[in-house]
Amino acid sequence: MRKQYRHEIVVDRPVDEAFPLFTPRGEESWVPGWRPDYFAPEDGETQKDMLFATGEGNERTWWTCLAYEPEKHRVRYLRLTPESRAAFVEVRCKAHDVGSTMVTVGYDMQALGPSGDAYIETMTDAAFAAMIGDWPRLIESAAA
Repeated sequence: MRKQYRHEIVVDRPVDEAFPLFTPRGEESWVPGWRPDYFAPEDGETQKDMLFATGEGNERTWWTCLAYEPEKHRVRYLRLTPESRAAFVEVRCKAHDVGSTMVTVGYDMQALGPSGDAYIETMTDAAFAAMIGDWPRLIESAAA
């Protein structure tokens, strides 16, 4: 099973401040429980071909950065949760107005077995939109 998801949000920050929030290091400041294990580079600096992992047990997920274009406010990852699912993840930011940013988040998810099929079946478009739609609140809560 394969499915694509897309959702847009507006973050109350200028684009040059908002974009870094969607890197692995940046997400540490606002995503609850987001504590990546960085392998390359060990300091977690976002760059093409970086390698890191999140989660544990059956949800241990390996990530690599396929494209990092800070000048275009774009980053693309491949994430792999073995025996479950793989996904291409892309985040694009563009100025919405002087003080806010439109963020487009896309996942192209492929099941790798029965648990991946089950995950994708429960991740409806509405569920994905709700998950991503909560990000502005989480970012603002972390900044407060």
